[in-house]
Amino acid sequence: MSWFVTMTSRSLILLLKNSKRKARKRMYHQDFMVFFQPSQIDLSLPYDIALLDIDMGETNGIELARKLRASNENIVIIFITNFIQYAPEGFEVQAFRYLLKADLSAKLDSYFDSTVQEVLRRKQLVTISINSEIIDVPVNDILYLESHRRIIVMHLLDEKRPAYQFYGNITELSEKIEPLGFLRIQKSYLVNMHYVEIFQYNKVQLRGGLCLAPSEKNYSELKQKYLHWRGKSRWML
Repeated sequence: MSWFVTMTSRSLILLLKNSKRKARKRMYHQDFMVFFQPSQIDLSLPYDIALLDIDMGETNGIELARKLRASNENIVIIFITNFIQYAPEGFEVQAFRYLLKADLSAKLDSYFDSTVQEVLRRKQLVTISINSEIIDVPVNDILYLESHRRIIVMHLLDEKRPAYQFYGNITELSEKIEPLGFLRIQKSYLVNMHYVEIFQYNKVQLRGGLCLAPSEKNYSELKQKYLHWRGKSRWML
């Protein structure tokens, strides 16, 4: 696992290094790099985590985050700043957490743990068999799964890639992958909750504008499950 931080304060670096030592005790292995100038960062490298100091003088941390997101869809971004007004821009670049510098000592360890778990989740694979060929699909690439009797269609986030079709039982499949952030919104659909944009009584809208119909009978229970997951997975100010 590789990660880096752009910071202007050396005291904050010490806090992060302390989190790294604790992480090693919990068996997380990391390569840790510090950059004081964004120009030093090689955007082509496959970083897993970026802790970005928004308050970097002439350089805007939001702009750096846009470049990182464009080159690496799966990178997990945490913003660290003194100014709460930057928070709405964090949604644009799909920031995982937003941490005020005043809260660093109290919250950094728990935020870091959550971030590592998110990286591990994104690296998880769903293994399927198509014509006796074993295929590993990253969880983060799956938008939703659709069942037609014994045929399951795996729709991918990248619309340019063809959907996978394979034999399976969606009930058995849902039991296996719901812990990875999926929700069976009705008999035929399993959606990746990370890509749910709107969850309403008559529709569940996924990234890209696709709308699926949830179960009317089980809507209240489904919405509670989604909100519970969202509360654990999304950051709040």
